[in-house]
Amino acid sequence: MSIIKNAIDSIQVGIEDYQDTDDRRSVSAVRNISAGILLLYKEKLCQLSPEDNKELLIKQNIRPVQNEEGEIAFEGKGHKTVDVQSIKERFKSLKVTVDWTRFDEINKLRNELEHYYTSQSPDAVREIVAKSFLLVRDFLSENLELDPQETLGQDAWSTLLEVSDVYSAEEKACRSTIEAIDWKYDSVKDALKYLRCESCHSSLIEAPDSGDSYPLINLHCKSCDNNFSFDEVVEQCIDDSLAGEAIYNAMNGGESPYDTCLSCDQATFIHEEGKCVACEYELEYTSCEVCGEGLGLEDQYNEGKCGYCQYRWEKVMAE
Repeated sequence: MSIIKNAIDSIQVGIEDYQDTDDRRSVSAVRNISAGILLLYKEKLCQLSPEDNKELLIKQNIRPVQNEEGEIAFEGKGHKTVDVQSIKERFKSLKVTVDWTRFDEINKLRNELEHYYTSQSPDAVREIVAKSFLLVRDFLSENLELDPQETLGQDAWSTLLEVSDVYSAEEKACRSTIEAIDWKYDSVKDALKYLRCESCHSSLIEAPDSGDSYPLINLHCKSCDNNFSFDEVVEQCIDDSLAGEAIYNAMNGGESPYDTCLSCDQATFIHEEGKCVACEYELEYTSCEVCGEGLGLEDQYNEGKCGYCQYRWEKVMAE
């Protein structure tokens, strides 16, 4: 059976799982649709592989070999196929365009549902199905040059279209209430795309009272009816938003864009903002009283001195 046939079968079965009234089929729906999308990506790699080895680019390990004519060629080693990171790297070098931000969001939510799904969170599943629809449609038409409606079949296509339209309407309504709030900090506004319900992990979150003052902003989950406050989830939002940048900076000798606040002990002190976006703690000492050097979060324990001047002062005191 071909990869493209497996991909379409997996997506179609996932849609059938989604339509089933048995709540236990919901996670299966997410799993099958996600697997189908990855198979579509592997099909593209097969299409781009050499004619004499159509599965070369889906092999995890590729090594150079010398053929009988003394020419250098490549062959796949072992049975293991590419993972998500390898697909990203090969698509980048082959100039195959995919909305990886959307894919990563779906993949993260899928992993959360695998561990936390309850029957009270139907919109979390609907979110994945809806956002998957755009990935499937675009990749089929733009990269595989296939008609999505014809390839998926009318029943599956109609379901995807309906779910996408319904979810988009709910998402738009929720977003309008969120945008009516004064979020005060740019870093928080950027992190709102990661705002999710603590209970069911749906992103269909509304702010029912536009008059709430930051950070005590009441929130309501339209999926499971859970009520909570933004100050309860701000740390998670900031971590989801900035953790990638922090890891990248660390690997390249840079500094993290955020750290643990000295006042509230949450990882919500944003260096660019110069304060904690959870408790709004600000640096008490901003410049060294001895040399005038700018002070950071780690220097606050020195009570007005930079690390070097504090060291010199301690050395003098010890003499």
